[in-house]
Amino acid sequence: MNETALIKTLTGHTDGVLTLAFSPCGKFLATAGEDNTIRLWDSPDGIEIQTIQGHKGDIRCVAFDPDGDVFASASWDKTIRIWQTSDCATLAEASNHEGAVNCLAFSADGKLLYSGSDDATIKIFSSPQGSLKDTIKPEMGDIKALAVSPKGMLAAGGMALQFLDASGKLLKANDDYLYGVKHLAFSPDGKMLAAATGMEKRLEIWNAETLEEAGSIKDSDWVNCVTFTPDGKQVVTGGTAVKIWDPVSGACLKTLEGHTDEIYAVDVSPDGKYIASASNDKTVKLWAL
Repeated sequence: MNETALIKTLTGHTDGVLTLAFSPCGKFLATAGEDNTIRLWDSPDGIEIQTIQGHKGDIRCVAFDPDGDVFASASWDKTIRIWQTSDCATLAEASNHEGAVNCLAFSADGKLLYSGSDDATIKIFSSPQGSLKDTIKPEMGDIKALAVSPKGMLAAGGMALQFLDASGKLLKANDDYLYGVKHLAFSPDGKMLAAATGMEKRLEIWNAETLEEAGSIKDSDWVNCVTFTPDGKQVVTGGTAVKIWDPVSGACLKTLEGHTDEIYAVDVSPDGKYIASASNDKTVKLWAL
């Protein structure tokens, strides 16, 4: 336990917090969850700037575009919304999915927004216009996780893990899962992919160039979410605690305890100084990395 790492606990959500993301400039932290609201916070002071009544159902994902001018949200209500960061005005709303929307990922240039849904499809939208450009059907059931590499490769997770090219062509598939993939993250240089397997209690590290598994880290805890540090040298996961790993050796470098329920999302600030974690205990915690 490392209580000295805890900087602040953010309270305000009235139900479980399912997702969060730092803005690329590091000034803002967006959080959202089962209370159907998005909350924008000043980082790292933890002062709430605005609450947005964003959707009519659980908000499963929030994501900023690479320049931070806009952010997007995805919900159980089957919709995606694109927001202007400066004033939280709605720029676009898309209702093209037939099921809950679980995950979002922007392309490296910010012009495309990918979404994954329980309708078994990945949809590609223009950003910030929100117009539908294409639909990909990976044939693995519900899409629970998405990540886009700096080079445009797409990784999709559900009951399988699939690597796809920018057009949706399948490059590699792995279906060796009992419960499936919960969350995905590419390293900043795009050379590695980290896969969180939830109840399987395993963190997988994939070589994104050879598409071969480079390592499998077994944990005693659920691995619900994953992200890389900005320098790509460490991986952060969330389960009942926040854990920091060396992706090469598989060593757990630090464990941060303090949440009283499951952790559903983690992110690292762009300057590499802070970790944010979102939990079913209705709180968000800011930690010193």
